[in-house]
Amino acid sequence: MKPLLETKKKLSLKLKAFITLFVVIVVLAFVFTLKFSGNSKKDFANLHYSKNVIAPISSSEGGFYKTAFTINLSTIDLNTQIYYTLDGSEPTLASTLYSKPILIEDRTENKNYLSAIPTSPRWKPPIGTIFKGTVLRAIAIDGENKKSAELIKTFFVNEKGNQRYSLPVISITVNSKELFGYNRGIYVLGKSYSDKDNYIRKNIPLDLPWWEYPSNYLMRGADAEREAHIEFYEPSGKLGFESTVGLRIHGNATRGYPQKSLRVCFREKYGQSELNYNLFPANPVKKFSSFILRNSGNDWDKTMFRDGFMQSLMKNSSIDIQDYRPSIVFINAEYWGIHNIRERFDENYLANKYNLSPDSVIILEMSGKLVRGQKGEEQKFTELLNFVSKNDLSIQKNYDYVRSKMEIESFSDFVIANVYFCNSDWPNNNVRFWRYNSESVADSLVKKEGKWRWMLYDTDWGFGYNDLSSPKSNLLEKATRVGSVGILFSELLKNKEFVSQFLDRFQHHLNTSFYIPYVNQKIDQMKYSISPEIQEHIDRWRGIGSYEKWLSNIGVLKDFAEQRPSFQADQLNTFFNLKGKQQIIIKK
Repeated sequence: MKPLLETKKKLSLKLKAFITLFVVIVVLAFVFTLKFSGNSKKDFANLHYSKNVIAPISSSEGGFYKTAFTINLSTIDLNTQIYYTLDGSEPTLASTLYSKPILIEDRTENKNYLSAIPTSPRWKPPIGTIFKGTVLRAIAIDGENKKSAELIKTFFVNEKGNQRYSLPVISITVNSKELFGYNRGIYVLGKSYSDKDNYIRKNIPLDLPWWEYPSNYLMRGADAEREAHIEFYEPSGKLGFESTVGLRIHGNATRGYPQKSLRVCFREKYGQSELNYNLFPANPVKKFSSFILRNSGNDWDKTMFRDGFMQSLMKNSSIDIQDYRPSIVFINAEYWGIHNIRERFDENYLANKYNLSPDSVIILEMSGKLVRGQKGEEQKFTELLNFVSKNDLSIQKNYDYVRSKMEIESFSDFVIANVYFCNSDWPNNNVRFWRYNSESVADSLVKKEGKWRWMLYDTDWGFGYNDLSSPKSNLLEKATRVGSVGILFSELLKNKEFVSQFLDRFQHHLNTSFYIPYVNQKIDQMKYSISPEIQEHIDRWRGIGSYEKWLSNIGVLKDFAEQRPSFQADQLNTFFNLKGKQQIIIKK
C-alpha cells in the first residue's frame, strides 16, 4: 500500500509541476500578446517613408549653447510616436522611444569614437579627447509603419557658445558605416586594403607607395557616394543652410592622408538639385551643384592654405580660379578639423559664373583628355595642337588662326602663374581648360567666341613646397617641352606679338599680383584667419607637428614671396635675352 501511495504522490507532484509550467507559458504568451498585438507590424516590418507623416518638432534650434539644456520633441499628429538617436545613427523602431525631455550637454569628455578609427597608413590618434557635440535624429511613426522625414539637428555646448570658433562650422551627419564601415566605408582602408587575394587575382603589386595601396577611400563614382545631412553655421552661430546631400572622397594621391577632402553634391534624388547660398561672401556666384571641403591637398601637413593663397593672387587675371574659405567640420558631432571650402571646377561652375548652359560646356585636361562634355569634342583641341605643331606661328595668319581658337591672355596667365609659383607638379599634371560649344551668336563674349580658356588648380607643390619649387627654381624651359602646354607655349614663342604680350603680362603681374607687400598681406590675412583654430586642428590630426612648425612653414611662403621676384626677373631676362630697356624690372 505504501509504495502505491508514494507513486501517487510522485505523480501528483509531476502533475502540479506540469500545470505550473503550463500556467507560466500561458501567462507569458498573454503578456507577449498584450505587448505586441498592436505593434507587431511596427516591430518586425520595414518602415516606409510617407510625406503625410509630419516630422517631429524640436523646442530648440541646432547650434551653439553655453550651458546644458533639455529639448522637448512634439508631433502634430497624436497618432504617431517619436523615435530618436543621439549618436548620428538613423532612427528606427529599435531606437529610443521619446517619452521625456532630452538632456543636451557638453560631451567632450566622452570617449573618442569615430576619431579613434584609423583612416590611413599615416593615421595617428588624436591627442586627448576631442570636442564633441550632440546630433539629434528623430522620426515620427504612425500605426501603419509609415515614417516621417527626419528631424536632424546638431547641438554644441561650450562655455564660449558661438564664440567657440571664429570660422564657419559645418556639421555632417551620416550613418557611420557609410564612411567608416569595413565593407562600405569610403573614409577608411577597409576591405579593399585587406583583400590580398584580390590583388593577386588582378595582378596588383603589393609594393606600392602608401598613397596608392588599394583602399576603400580610393573608390570613385556613383557607387562611392554616400547620403548625408549637412548643416552650415556662420561664425555668428546663425544657421546658413541645411540639406541632404551626397558625399564623396575627393582628390587623387591626397586621399591617402588621414584627413581627406570631401565633395558635397546636391542632387534631385536628395531633395535639392543645387545650393542657393552665398558660400563666399565676396563672390557674386550664389548657385552651387557641389563644393569641396578640401584638406589642403599636398599642403595638408604644412600651412593648410597654400593652394587657396596662390589662387587668390590670380583673382584679377584671365584664368578661372577656385574661391577659398576656411571652415571647421564635424562628423556626427565629432571635431574633424579645418577644411577649406572650395569651388569645384565642373560644367556647373562655368555655367553659374558665365551664365552658360552646362550641357554645352566642354572641359579637357592635360593634352586633351575629356573631363566633361560630349565624346568627340576633344578632337577640336587635338586639331588645334596639330595645327600649332605643323604651322609656323611666326607667320601672322597662322598666329591669328590660333588666337581665334584659344584665349591668348588666359593661356598666358596660366603659364605665368605656374611658372612664377614654381609649381613643380606642372605641366606634367594639373592642366585643365574649357570652351563653350555654341555656333550661335549669343549675348556673352564667352558664348560667341567659344575659345579655349584655362583653369588654375592644385598648385600645392608651389611657393617653396619642396626643393623643386624653391625661389631659385626655373620652370620656363619645362613649360616649353611638357604636354599640351609645352606644344602651345614653345610654338607661340616663335611669334613676336605673343612674346611681347606675354612679357608685358608677366611684368604686370610682377608689379601687382606678385608685388611683395601685397603678397605678404595675403599670407598674413590667411594666417590670421585660421591661427585661433590651428592648435586644435594640429592636436586632432598630428600632421603639422606643432604650432611652431606651422609658423615655420608659413615662413617658407614669406621667404619665397621676398626672394622670388628678383630670381624670376633674371630668369625672364636670360630666357628671352632681354637687354637694356627691354629688361623685366621689379617694382620696389
